[in-house]
Amino acid sequence: MLVARDRPLRGIVLVLDAVLVVAAMALAAGLHAGLRDHVAVLREPPRFEQYALVVYLAVPLWLGLVAMLGLHRTFERDWTRLDLALDLTKLHLLGLLGLATLVVLTQARVNRSLVALFLGCSFLLSYAVRSALAMWQRYQHRAGRGQVRVLLVGDDSPTLRAYLAAVAAAPRPPACVGQLGPTPIEVTTHLGDLARLDQLLHDEPLDRVLFFPPLHRVEAPAVAAAVTACETVGVAAELAVELAQPSQAAPRVVDEHGLPFIAFDPRPRSSARLAIKHTLDWLTALVAVVLLAPVFVLVALAILVTMGRPVLFTQPRAGLGGRTFRMIKFRTMVVDAEAQKDALRARNEMTGPVFKVTGDPRVTRLGAFLRKTSLDELPQLFNVLSGSMSLVGPRPLPIAEQQGIRGWHRRRLSMKPGISGLWQVSGRSDVDFEEWMRLDREYVDAWSLGLDLSIALRTIPVVLFRRGAR
Repeated sequence: MLVARDRPLRGIVLVLDAVLVVAAMALAAGLHAGLRDHVAVLREPPRFEQYALVVYLAVPLWLGLVAMLGLHRTFERDWTRLDLALDLTKLHLLGLLGLATLVVLTQARVNRSLVALFLGCSFLLSYAVRSALAMWQRYQHRAGRGQVRVLLVGDDSPTLRAYLAAVAAAPRPPACVGQLGPTPIEVTTHLGDLARLDQLLHDEPLDRVLFFPPLHRVEAPAVAAAVTACETVGVAAELAVELAQPSQAAPRVVDEHGLPFIAFDPRPRSSARLAIKHTLDWLTALVAVVLLAPVFVLVALAILVTMGRPVLFTQPRAGLGGRTFRMIKFRTMVVDAEAQKDALRARNEMTGPVFKVTGDPRVTRLGAFLRKTSLDELPQLFNVLSGSMSLVGPRPLPIAEQQGIRGWHRRRLSMKPGISGLWQVSGRSDVDFEEWMRLDREYVDAWSLGLDLSIALRTIPVVLFRRGAR
């Protein structure tokens, strides 16, 4: 589901299209040069200066046509293969006409075979990239990572029914957790009245809570308190009517399947910058996995020789919005470490629901070294590649510990969890629970690409000098 605030994604698609146009022209020139000795009809190509001029003029022409045909709405539309092929055919026919006009106006010498090769390369690249993006989006949606989870609040009304009808017809609909209100609606699960909102915000992974009219059956203070509860835990509240403004979250009008809502979002961020963050995460993690492959092998062998199987330790953790994922680490403890945890509760040194023990007897000698050097965290690069984690973000907690966190502490779930974060570069285990949660909230509220870069650079000396590692 793409709403008005996600439209910057169209800009990213346009930038990608600009890259594809240049790549198609370079590929066409290379193919032309390679085939000229084998295909007699191919003429001598134009001089580089003339070809570069056509490339320079063709990029804005192509981007204008892409926008005109709506091909930059890749994440909003649900093309069939035939529809995509037809739209791309229109693009390239219009592009051919535009290129012919440019050649006439500039008097550039570009032979027809080179133009034909460019059109063919551009069509294939555009089709392949858009198909890959669509497949990736469908995969993310099926896996639950790209699917927005919404809770509906309101009585049975035409507006609520119109929203449900629009959602049912959407190609990638949000997951409706259920409905809170006096009157049940048969097409969704009735979860009770507004009094249950606090519990659902704690128990359910939620991204948005949508309030529908008529709300006159609920007193305004109760609705204002409900919006504040959403803000406290970092979940967006979107209202179809004007209500009292929360203390911090600025209201914005958003479009949800053609219906206007006033959103009180405590975490407004640029979708384009988030897309850049996730792209950089994936590329950096991929390069790191390749470069560190020998280290992965050596650590795995050391664990096998000294500790035996299993090499990896996986544990359910709370991710973005409270979604559960399995975090991967190199095993640093004895096999039955989880069974021994209750016996060590009295030695817990952290306040709050989290568990930390200095000199934990469950940690092996090799495990202590891996923890001190942070080598045990390396397999989390695969969590980054799968999309469940980021390189920088709040540290993911075990499900039981996260469920013990309430109120504003849960705002940490508003960002994807990370391998490193403000907590790690501020002392890790030397920081108490309240300060840890404050640092996570500071990161969520002040997030930027620059902050991520700063934390990444500060992580290097922390790992090298083993600050706060236990």
